Amino acid sequence: MKKLSILFFALVLGLFFFGADAFANRLILKVPGLGKVEANPSSRQLIFTAFKPGKVPMEYSIWTPRGSMQSEAGGWAKPEFRPAVKREKMPHYVPFIITISRYEKIGVAICRENDGRIGCKVIR
Repeated sequence: MKKLSILFFALVLGLFFFGADAFANRLILKVPGLGKVEANPSSRQLIFTAFKPGKVPMEYSIWTPRGSMQSEAGGWAKPEFRPAVKREKMPHYVPFIITISRYEKIGVAICRENDGRIGCKVIR
């Protein structure tokens, strides 16, 4: 019962300081026919979802001043590329650039996360 009370208190504090949006996924980027990127500020995760897994892979990159990474969702070349939904750690306290692409389809957003809040600017 004590653990439940502590969890409830933490939830109420989170709602008070950050609002309900801090606990929900927030759409960052969406490219028709390709996929989307969402952010979950409370878990500090980026969620990459391919719209047509197995047919149209969504290649993605995360660039930060500390380095970069790239992968793929909904692909077939390697087993780790097959899941239609992939989760990556969200960079913390640094600006970062997200790209999703496949051939002529591309989306780019510049973001920064700070204590469970995220701001992004989509580049078209």
